[in-house]
Amino acid sequence: MYERTDTVEDLTGKQFGSYQIVAPLGEGGMAAVYKGYQPAMERFVAIKVLPRHMSTSEEFTARFRREARLVAQLQHPHILPVFDYGESEGYPYIVMPFVVSGTLAGILRNQRLSLSEVRRVMTQIGDALSYAHARGMVHRDIKPSNMLIDESGNCLLTDFGLARMTEGEDKLTESGAVMGTPAYMSPEQGTGSTTDQRSDIYSLGIILYEMLTGRVPYTAETPVAVVFKHIQDPLPSARQFNPRLSEELELILLKSLAKNPAERYQTADAFVKAIQQVIAESPSADKTLSEKLTPILPSVERKVKIAEKQSLVESTRGRQTPARFPALALAGIGLLALAAIVAAAIMSRSNAPRPENVTQPTAPGLSSTELPASVSPPTIVLPTATAQNAIVPATAFRDDFENQLANGWTWIAEDQARWSLTEIPGWLQIMASDASFDGPSFPTNILLREAPAGDFEITTVLRFTPTSNFQFAGLVVFQDKANVLQFGRAFCDLADSCVGDGIYFDNFEGGFIVANHKATISGPEIYLRLQRVRDTYTGWYSEDGENWIILGEHTRDLTQARVGLMAAQAPEEIPAAFDYFTLNILNE
Repeated sequence: MYERTDTVEDLTGKQFGSYQIVAPLGEGGMAAVYKGYQPAMERFVAIKVLPRHMSTSEEFTARFRREARLVAQLQHPHILPVFDYGESEGYPYIVMPFVVSGTLAGILRNQRLSLSEVRRVMTQIGDALSYAHARGMVHRDIKPSNMLIDESGNCLLTDFGLARMTEGEDKLTESGAVMGTPAYMSPEQGTGSTTDQRSDIYSLGIILYEMLTGRVPYTAETPVAVVFKHIQDPLPSARQFNPRLSEELELILLKSLAKNPAERYQTADAFVKAIQQVIAESPSADKTLSEKLTPILPSVERKVKIAEKQSLVESTRGRQTPARFPALALAGIGLLALAAIVAAAIMSRSNAPRPENVTQPTAPGLSSTELPASVSPPTIVLPTATAQNAIVPATAFRDDFENQLANGWTWIAEDQARWSLTEIPGWLQIMASDASFDGPSFPTNILLREAPAGDFEITTVLRFTPTSNFQFAGLVVFQDKANVLQFGRAFCDLADSCVGDGIYFDNFEGGFIVANHKATISGPEIYLRLQRVRDTYTGWYSEDGENWIILGEHTRDLTQARVGLMAAQAPEEIPAAFDYFTLNILNE
């Protein structure tokens, strides 16, 4: 998954060889991805462009050309192929198919996979890795955003741009630089040690852990701290986060995520076979996986159109990029990691027709100049016509706030003119206003819908910057005005119970907060996930949609509660913008 940054200038309209650059799709790591057009073949392509300054290094140029040739030789149904590579105006570039897809990261951000879907993903990606490993190639950056899911529910492993031949360590690999993404990085990558195919197996094990539990095993305040946890911390029990998980699957996780490579599965094929022995095959897994992708594509379409029209999104971005490790920043991290281990041992976020029960608002929507930044576009996309606000049968509801709200919402407000859709579709705005705590009751600027009787999970992306006391926006579990759970971003400067601008998970009983969890954050956008398992409600948050942190838990009997979005308690009106809302039924 890529985000726009300033590493590569906007190349829209330029000609790279026989390819015309049409529009930027995004950027991540050290390469930008553009939508391109190849007139000779009358087709769209994806063009991965590296920064110009890199081509001034003969060492890097040699590595780039060698890796491009290696990747071009990979011909596997679950590896995204390379069409071509070259250099134009000093920019090295690689040409790939322009694929109808979302990413596994996009699915995991909003939904949980069934065991049969987990089996399908692991089988296809594991088969792709077995193929590459047999040819002496290691990926070194296995993560959900590098796994495309096409419309048929098939997986495509992407971004083999960091792959290198594993036979010998020549001058191209002597720098000691560490490659990878901290949340999915193997211990040997973190210490700067020699890596082989077992490093990819560890990263794939992290993804298996995330698919089975809804979170990665290691989170921390900084990327370096995450790497240290991979190196030295015991694996958190997966059954702690998913009590339904079988002992057999937990044993597979323990083996695949062993600190010592010799104690892991030695091949991707062995890893996959172990999973297949525990999880039975389901012929419908491809269909259900593609259905989970369906609600994502309309949002993808909107974001590509915004990029192609070069809207004002860029001027309002200001968001942080996902935590990644540039090669130079990690040079020599092996010594740093070892030193930290020794030290530790010593120191022991134009209105359209409205749904039923919602009053037509009079407040204006956000102007185009106030449009929040798009949320993490996928690496390569080709939008298709899909139903808006589609509901995946028996598993999920999703509202992308396209043109109108989905049916089933109920608006509760002290002022009925407190919500609107933005002028450019795809964001819901709720005005945080002075909905005060008048006595023992909860403020009411809330958009609600019915919750399922069993276990469930709700998610959203919030853009909200509170500046004064008690301004709040986020997810809500609402039984009545006196009994509520609220999870989102707020500002509070009470010395004993607040952290200023941060994430808060508050438990209201009898109209008063009886317990809360809190953490400081930065950046204008935050991803929120609130899960109910029996009577336990757990709140996760993420600043990049990939690395999730558990804020805390509350135990409440709220069987009659509804769920939704809210914004309230602002002396001066400020907007809270939500990119989507999902409601997922957790599998038994």
